Amino acid sequence: MKKVAVILADGFEEIEAMSILDILRRGGVEALAVGLENTQIKGAHGLEIISDVIFESVNFANIDMIVLPGGLPGSEHLAKSAKLQAKLKQLKSSNKKIAAICAAPWALKSAEVLGGSYTCYPGFEAKINHLGYTDTQNVIIDGNIITSKGPATAMEFALVLLKELEGETKFKEVKAGLLA
Repeated sequence: MKKVAVILADGFEEIEAMSILDILRRGGVEALAVGLENTQIKGAHGLEIISDVIFESVNFANIDMIVLPGGLPGSEHLAKSAKLQAKLKQLKSSNKKIAAICAAPWALKSAEVLGGSYTCYPGFEAKINHLGYTDTQNVIIDGNIITSKGPATAMEFALVLLKELEGETKFKEVKAGLLA
């Protein structure tokens, strides 16, 4: 079974995080809600969740993909986390998949793992300040780096992540069940 760490910091975008966790779990992926600093995390719009685990307790050697939901100030917490930056660099050097949506590609830029082609929340590319931004696609795959625009693209993004992890058959099965 594939294993994914969805990293949550206070101020995460709820729609993005829940869509990712839900769709991956529907597809048979062990998707862990990982609290960056705490097990109780408050979203950007006031929803609170309890994570499955805290960052330090994750064995990242067993993780197939790390996913960063956006939202503010959640993405800023991700971008400024030295332990996350170090882990992102390690995962990239191990050829693992890394995904980020909305403002979270900022953390990929901070860790110097952002690919040559990416997307993010429109307008936020100025903050990320990295060449290769495009707004013509909702989801961009650049090698092992996958990025997406924001809340309205969260389901499409999560389905692409599922396809990358489990293949076309599982992708179509879950997509059909969602009426997408």
